[in-house]
Amino acid sequence: MEDKKKKFLYGILIVNLALIAIFVLLFLVYGPILAATIFENEIALIAVTSRILILGLMSFFLYRKWLRQEAFYVSDAYFLFGSFFGMFTWAKVYDIFYNSAIYSGVFGTGFGLLLVKIRFLIIIANLMPILYIGLDAILVYVNMNMNKEMKKKQFNKLRVRIIIIFVLITITIIILGPTFDFFNLVFPFITIISFASIAFMFLFMYKNKRLSQANGLIIGLAFIAFIASNLIRTILVSTNLYYSIIADIIDVGVNLFMFLGFITKPKYAR
Repeated sequence: MEDKKKKFLYGILIVNLALIAIFVLLFLVYGPILAATIFENEIALIAVTSRILILGLMSFFLYRKWLRQEAFYVSDAYFLFGSFFGMFTWAKVYDIFYNSAIYSGVFGTGFGLLLVKIRFLIIIANLMPILYIGLDAILVYVNMNMNKEMKKKQFNKLRVRIIIIFVLITITIIILGPTFDFFNLVFPFITIISFASIAFMFLFMYKNKRLSQANGLIIGLAFIAFIASNLIRTILVSTNLYYSIIADIIDVGVNLFMFLGFITKPKYAR
């Protein structure tokens, strides 16, 4: 068990070191060009950096909780929750580069569109750990409404198929997306539907007392709040770029609320 734990630790460490190297290289290459835009709003930069640190700490805490268990698997809720916040952390690091590159206007349309596509690929990847857990709601629903219970092995195959279909459809849309306007129109719709579906799944599992490692009620409400915060961010940023500071503060509150759901067990599991 200790050898297995070390392998997981080394794996997580290697992935994070690789990402650090990638972003250091990225900022070394493009930093001099984007420096003026990055440091134009120092308060906003401090706000997003603080959010990155908070998300990173949340991820660390959940991974630590996962590794302290006697038995741990990559399908375990704590690992998936930790992975969600871990990817979210690096997504916000990418956003520093992405936002400065887009708003600076120093790059051509082709390169800008590539950055947009990468950003949406990151969003889809970030959803996968939560979607994996949320799909347990299908097993709950089927077993409640069918005379014959679906076996766990059969359900896992169904879950993998659903995730593969979702990933293939969204990746195809991202790759074939022709313009900025296309992504501005299509992807908010996809993300809102995805967040709403995840919220419903967790609320459904909470109602039927089927999720014991986390509080489905808080997580479900947090994802609804996440939808609202994204809409507020869009309105604020479109009004004035400096309002992104307010949006980041709201997002931190939503992330903390979501984290509370991940680490708190529901009353029926205590």
